[in-house]
Amino acid sequence: MLNTLSDPYLKFAFGVGISAIGLTALLVLVIVSLRLSLRRSAQRETAFIAVWRPVLLEVVSDGTPHIPAALHKRDLLYFLKLWNYLQESLRGPAGDRLNALARQLHCDEAVRTLLRKGDRAERLLALLTLGHLREASAWDELAQQATGADSLASIHAAGALIKIDPLRGTELLLPLILRRRDWDVAQIANFLGEANQAFWLHLSKNILTIDTQHWARALQLADALHLQLPLPSMQYILTHAPSIDTLVAALHMASGPTLLPAARGFLHHPDWRVRVESARFLGQFGDAEDLVPLQSLLQDTQWWVRYRAAQALADMPFYGTQKLNQLRSQATEAPVRDMLDHVLAEHGAGAEPGAV
Repeated sequence: MLNTLSDPYLKFAFGVGISAIGLTALLVLVIVSLRLSLRRSAQRETAFIAVWRPVLLEVVSDGTPHIPAALHKRDLLYFLKLWNYLQESLRGPAGDRLNALARQLHCDEAVRTLLRKGDRAERLLALLTLGHLREASAWDELAQQATGADSLASIHAAGALIKIDPLRGTELLLPLILRRRDWDVAQIANFLGEANQAFWLHLSKNILTIDTQHWARALQLADALHLQLPLPSMQYILTHAPSIDTLVAALHMASGPTLLPAARGFLHHPDWRVRVESARFLGQFGDAEDLVPLQSLLQDTQWWVRYRAAQALADMPFYGTQKLNQLRSQATEAPVRDMLDHVLAEHGAGAEPGAV
């Protein structure tokens, strides 16, 4: 009776075991197949590079290479990776010669197909290629990609637009640059590097008309690109800054003694980040009138404010480390003495012998 009842369970267990063995064997076969496929692909790419790298290098050096009759469809991605690698390090005529070769091989048509039908990696490669080719006919497709949800693809598309037409590209992309928080400022500065003058022109013209909530990001980007905005615009932003972040960014990139009255007004601001930037500015552009206010900041509760105030005093050509050392000898509060010792040590001017 027990054997009869247990037979269905034994059969089920046996069937599950056989299925597990079969699935395991199938998985092993798939893994082996994938590894062999990857190995063949790597060997094919190595062989392709051995043939085409000398051709591309000869093109770069303005030689007359022997170009193979055609580029096989299966080798397109190998070619594009090698071609883009060279383009990343080239400018001027050499890049133009590589573009001519790519067009001769009909890569401009092939990458448009990749952009529409390829997988994500292929689309990213297509975006890079279209940018280096300066393919103006792909403008609308690239503009659409720049607004897409894929952060990496969108920023690649933005970079391609800038390469194709810096002025038109910055005009189109400025709202996106300010709005898209998934675009890091460093990434934007990288792809705008070639078009910083075009960006400066457009930003200088429109900084006061854009939404004030985007001022901080616009200023951070301008600072990353080492751009200076017009003085009237900076004065207006310092006066009408809608947020602490905007004020900090504006003070950080502010330059010139004309902005001294505005910077002095923030030396005792409630937010310590603002006090830091105000002290830094006075260290660069301040005068004798700013000595006492800066000395008072040496007693600030925030370490960074005390540090920046001490640095500002040390940086002033009419004050410097000699007088800072004298101030150290007169200091009675431990936090002030410690900070002055720290800054004097950084400047290679330790406290005078006998100082407490």
